[in-house]
Formats: sequence, structure tokens, C-alpha cells
Amino acid sequence: MKARYSLVFDRKNEILKKGKGLVQIQVYLDGGRRYFSTKLYLTTKEWDFKTNSTKEPYTGKLLRERIAELEKFEVEYRALHQKFRLSDFDLFLNPPKVEIVPEPVKISFTEFFKNQLSKETQLKKVTLTNQKNCLTKLIEFRKVIEFEDLNYTLLQDFEIFLRNEKGLKINTIEKYHRQFRKYINLAIKQELLPYNKNPYKIYTLTTEETDTLFLLPEERERVEALVFDETMKDYKRLEMARDMFLFGCYTGLRFSDCYDLRPPKFSETNNGLTLKFKSIKTGKWGNRPLFLLFDGKPQEIVRKYMPTNDRKRLFHGMSNGKVNIRLKIIAEMAKVHRGLYFKASRDTFGTTLYMLSGDDKLVQSQLQHKKREQTDKYVHLVEQIENEGLQKIFKPRV
Repeated sequence: MKARYSLVFDRKNEILKKGKGLVQIQVYLDGGRRYFSTKLYLTTKEWDFKTNSTKEPYTGKLLRERIAELEKFEVEYRALHQKFRLSDFDLFLNPPKVEIVPEPVKISFTEFFKNQLSKETQLKKVTLTNQKNCLTKLIEFRKVIEFEDLNYTLLQDFEIFLRNEKGLKINTIEKYHRQFRKYINLAIKQELLPYNKNPYKIYTLTTEETDTLFLLPEERERVEALVFDETMKDYKRLEMARDMFLFGCYTGLRFSDCYDLRPPKFSETNNGLTLKFKSIKTGKWGNRPLFLLFDGKPQEIVRKYMPTNDRKRLFHGMSNGKVNIRLKIIAEMAKVHRGLYFKASRDTFGTTLYMLSGDDKLVQSQLQHKKREQTDKYVHLVEQIENEGLQKIFKPRV
């Protein structure tokens, strides 16, 4: 049975005391009654006893709306619970508090990459720089990448962008892919991307074998013999780039370690200068007796550029890009027709050391190679050089 609703005026006989009476809503159901205050107090002149309603139209409208709210609650409650009692109005008067859970803040993959990169404090400097460069390339490719954008086509388009617009080679592109993949995997771990949505599950990374560029002794000597004077543009920077490159040829240090050379890393001994350094890439410690290597030539370079300020770098202002640009000029001057870039200095050290010693374990130790395969390339190169030399002397029979 549905409840009946009606208005009741001054049920508590308050007019005699206050001059006004409270208007209430009476709800009758199954022989029981319940009263609800409308919080409206009216005089007898404002109440129409014949129609049992207020004389003022606007007030009448408010009272009807209040009754309608109670009726709506009853209808919805019956539909949900298949029954209704007067006591169920308690839920109408005191509805349960619903805790509002704020929706998680949606961020793009680009923003996630940027935020996560700021937390990667454990990374080595060179690794951090590479990953920052990857983020820069991604933003150049597409300013904002949403998580829903991460698919096979995006990876394909990114690779085309790196190859055609940035002019990068296959192995460099593969390096950017590995860094991109790392942050997608981090997003999966943080449940920002479902595991089955990882586009690298179906995307194949490709690399190619590269020729190892190194200088033969006579080529290195031509680079050593170059003279730079005031008639040449930027001659001081050219000379420093040449000396930095040669220092790498004499010691096998990577560019990052050469760039980070400062006075505290050198010690003066009775025999001459020694270098103790911690590799930025591997974190391993290394030592070089500079006075002993290549007739003390690396020691001469250090003394030439040693700054008085312990915090200042020996090769100040020599970024990798700038050095490689200048090495192209130096290669032309020294008639090294294959060209030059800084990594060739480390490969020159490896091949030269094996030529002189024949000790592959010594080469592996000096270059801090974790895997023997990294050292084997120098062994193969020297063997190839020796075979070519023998072929010139002993021509094969036709």
C-alpha cells in the first residue's frame, strides 16, 4: 500500500504563544503516521483551512515540492527493496555519506618520461645524458605522446623520423629505441600501461655491424706532426681537439673520461705523471703511467693543458660534437681519407697495444672490457693487417 501525504497546520497549538504555527507534512501508512517539518511558520490569516493549504501561491509551490521529494524517495525505495515502512524515511533524513574518490590525474607518456627521468638519480652521467637526448627526440617527433598512442605504428613513425629527418644511422636509432622501451616498461611496472599493450612485444630492433676505425702508426704520426698557427681559423681549438684525440690514442680513455679530466686525477711521482680515474660509463677504476706510455707523449699533453684551478677541466669546452667536427678538418689535414671521430682514438689504442704486446688479456684489462668478444675485434684487426702485409710480400700463385 502506498503512503498518503497531507499538510497539517499548527499541530502543536503554537499560535496562541507565538502567533504563528508550524506547517508539517503528515505521512500515513499501515495505520501509522509520521510528521516532517517544512520549517515554515504561518499565521491563521495565511492559512486556508477549507483547502488545507497556504493562501500564498509561491509558498504553496514549495510545500508541494517538499511532498514530491518524500513521494519520490518512497517510490525509489520500494523499487529497490520491494517494501517500504515509515521508519525507512530515516534514510531520507540522514542519507549515508558517500566517500568521493577523486579520479586519478591523467598524465601523458611524455610527462611520465620527464617525471621518471628526474628520479633516475642512480644513473651514470653518460646514461642519463643519453636518456635525456631520447626524451628530446621524442618531443621533437611529437610534442605530446599519450599512453593510448603507444602502438606499432608510432614506433615505426619514430624510426622514420630519426632516419629521414634527423639523419641518424641504424645503430644510433636502435639505441634510442632501447631507451624508449625502458620507460615503457617502467610505465607497465607502475600500472600506467597494460602489459599486453607494450608495442615493443611485436617490434623488432635492428642493428648493423660497423667498421672499426683506427689509425695505423704512420697515420697517427701524421696527426701528431700537424702544426696549427694564427693563419688558421679557430686554430687553438683545432689544436686542443687534436691533442684530446691523441690523448685517447695513448691511453684508451673514452670521450666521457677524457672530457672529465681535472688536476686531482693526476699524481706526480719520481718517474713522472700518473693518472687514476673512475670510468664514467663502467664505474671501474683505472690507472695509467702517463710517463711510460708512448714515450711520455700523454704526459706532455697533460702538462700543456693542466689548469691551476682543480675544478677546471683540462680540455675545457671540448664537447663531443665540437671535437668530432674539428676531427673532420684534422683528418683532411693529415690525409687520413677515411675521416676521423673521437671513438677512433680508443680503437687506435686497442689495436696499437695488441700490435706491440700480442697480449689480448692486457688489452682487455686496459680497456675495461667485460666480455672477451669486445677485445677480439682488435685481435682480428691486427691479424687482418698482418695478412695484408704478407700478401704484398708473398703473392699467391695463380
